[in-house]
Amino acid sequence: MTTTLLPPLLVLVASLWMVPLLTVNAFTSSITSTEFSTRCALPKKGLFAKDKWDMLIDEDEDEDLQFLGGPPVPRDMKYNMYNIQRQRENYESMKAVGGKDITNDVYARDPEEETFWFVGKIARVGDVTVEKAMARLWPMIEEHSARLRPVELYPKWGKLELWVSAGDSELDVAYCKPELQFEQMFREISGVEDITKAVRSVEIGFQGELYENNEEGFRTVRSADGKAVKPEVKATSTDRQPTEAEIDEMMEVLNSQVEANSD
Repeated sequence: MTTTLLPPLLVLVASLWMVPLLTVNAFTSSITSTEFSTRCALPKKGLFAKDKWDMLIDEDEDEDLQFLGGPPVPRDMKYNMYNIQRQRENYESMKAVGGKDITNDVYARDPEEETFWFVGKIARVGDVTVEKAMARLWPMIEEHSARLRPVELYPKWGKLELWVSAGDSELDVAYCKPELQFEQMFREISGVEDITKAVRSVEIGFQGELYENNEEGFRTVRSADGKAVKPEVKATSTDRQPTEAEIDEMMEVLNSQVEANSD
């Protein structure tokens, strides 16, 4: 029988191709198919798709925004398309299973101002508290806030305050419900030396706010302890929920009030 010897280069290529295949086989053997599809799903729009996230990053690069200095940023929290899309998918998967009870709305503000800017939403699973989730996601959320509002928030990047409210509570915020109080979060948590070891990136998710069609962005005026400043807006009817158009109109009125107060 004749034995054919493969060229060394071909052998090397074949061996390198088998490594990730063996790794995937070992990984999938220890989890269910559902877990695998959730944890290993490819980005819906493709890693290099030109979407609104790309545009946000490109525009900021054109404006020459610099995010230098500060504490070291873990690799999985660096502000790049891979991490952003992975966190967005984490959020969507978690909320689909756990509902809004495991989510929080996130607001950022300049410590010297009263305006709180809505910058996105987070989700968490297991025994991960909202405080731990925010500490883990802090670098990504703070940079996203500065990119989203380069005029108002970028100058205070590194010193921004991040606050949370109940998940999907934008309407209650717009109505200035007195029982809804924001809670301030912090980059560091007492008793937790390394947040990257305390919380895995697959246990949290972040869906950043993005603007369309020249949106002004939702913001609200709050006191230093996160309470509504304006009096409560009473609904005109309890028989139905307001339409999206009515909500948009109300948002414009509230935003105009914010601008008037800032002047």
